Amino acid sequence: MNGGCFFMNGGILTETYEADFSVVIPVHNEAKLLAYTLPSIYGLKPREAVFILDRCTDSTEEIIKGFWKKYDSEKVKLVLLRVESKSKWRLHLNFLYDLGIKKAQSKIVLLSQADVLYDHKKIQKNIADALHGMVSFAVSSHPHVSFWNHFVDRSLQLFGAVLGLTRFSGVFAISKQHYTSCFLTTEDFLNFDTQLKMNFEKMQNAYKFVLSKNLNLRPWARSKLRNLGVDKYKAGVPFWKVTLFSIIRLMPIVFAGYLHARLSKDNAS
Repeated sequence: MNGGCFFMNGGILTETYEADFSVVIPVHNEAKLLAYTLPSIYGLKPREAVFILDRCTDSTEEIIKGFWKKYDSEKVKLVLLRVESKSKWRLHLNFLYDLGIKKAQSKIVLLSQADVLYDHKKIQKNIADALHGMVSFAVSSHPHVSFWNHFVDRSLQLFGAVLGLTRFSGVFAISKQHYTSCFLTTEDFLNFDTQLKMNFEKMQNAYKFVLSKNLNLRPWARSKLRNLGVDKYKAGVPFWKVTLFSIIRLMPIVFAGYLHARLSKDNAS
């Protein structure tokens, strides 16, 4: 038995213990990043690594296969799922995660991306708690990619931990059993992480945020920042929080996306 405990709203639910898990990662032409992140993915020591190859036209598949040939495949099973055309889901990325979760063989799945370096100890220590709900692991921008955002990420995470504030990141673990009651659908209009978090909250399932040192290697793209603002509006985030986020992060495009979504909604009404 592992000596950790699972907390929700200040109450102890159960002791944690080591458990097998699957890592689910959609990839679309990620050859350059995977050269750096594959060792970290393998180092998590999951039961299996499920890569959803989304219409890849570069050497992504060859790089993944080549890496796995260098290691003992019996320790971490490699699963490659090929998607040749865009789905009819409103958000194609949600379709990819849904496919990966359903194909995974473990009771627990860790949903992640191809651009993350992992805090192995924190994930391995806490991931078994996903049998009782959702476990989200802190992610910061890599300091070599964006020092300012790395500083802001770490500061907010530490500040939130001291005050007991609920936080969330896109690297999180859930049980397949819970997913069947909070699953993604073809009509969802929010990205997989935000949508699943909202689904979990509606079902009043347990949730835990773990302060960890996972690092994201990808710089923020302008288009994604705008969509982030739109998603924040759709998720009901207050105006003042988005304004503060945009100022602290030096990301006015997030505020612009939020404002555009808000004005579009008002005009439609």
